[in-house]
Amino acid sequence: MTDQDRPTSAGDPGEPETPAPGFAPAELPMPPLPRPPFWMVAFALISIVITWLPLAIIARARVSKSTEPRIQIMQDMGIQPKFREQMNNPLFADGREMRPKIPGTVSRTDLEEDDHYYRGFIRVYDPYNGQWSVRFLDGLPPRVKLTQQLLLRGQQRFNIYCYVCHGYDGSGHGPVNEEAMLLKANGISGMSWSPAATITEARVRAQKDGQIFNTITNGYRTMPSYGMQIPVADRWAIVAYLRALQFTQAAPASVVPPEVKPRLDGH
Repeated sequence: MTDQDRPTSAGDPGEPETPAPGFAPAELPMPPLPRPPFWMVAFALISIVITWLPLAIIARARVSKSTEPRIQIMQDMGIQPKFREQMNNPLFADGREMRPKIPGTVSRTDLEEDDHYYRGFIRVYDPYNGQWSVRFLDGLPPRVKLTQQLLLRGQQRFNIYCYVCHGYDGSGHGPVNEEAMLLKANGISGMSWSPAATITEARVRAQKDGQIFNTITNGYRTMPSYGMQIPVADRWAIVAYLRALQFTQAAPASVVPPEVKPRLDGH
């Protein structure tokens, strides 16, 4: 009998073991992954925390107040060197940043020849000293008629442009002035502010209408010019309303209507 004819047993080392039908061969378990080094774990945690910092800074900036301007990544000419109203400019011989109109300029629309209406003053030449002087004009220009509609228009414009510093009653306690005075009192560095005038006091009441009109047009101290924002007609309407407001603060009791006196007396 040859080896090929001899039957083999299950434990015969001469033949490979055949798996039983329906069973997969057993697999060896995978070895565990090695623990990452400490520096790698620390670097990953620090990187995650750093990614949270911009969100924390943005969240804090949205709920905090600061006197410094916000960080503006895209400037878009929002912050740039410039001259503001009533500042000095060494570029010009007179040191003024706000430039006057060029003499001899011809207007393309209205020639503005009426000094009383467009400027509120006239220039007077003194032949003795060869000097020109400015004389403010009193009263409304002839083309401006004092009506109730003019006073209501002046009140509306006053409450838009003038109230923020001078207050509704002209006492100088507007919200912008109050906030500026508070910052100045707290010693904010670089804070410069001139208190808003009480426009019902005797000093302002003594000014001529043309001088008040000129102040609105060209500004005064830290008050900017409103010549570009407020048309000429509305500036005179504000002057008329201001005179009415001054009258209410210094009117004698004899001009108060009888039906109003009980309310003033608190009855």
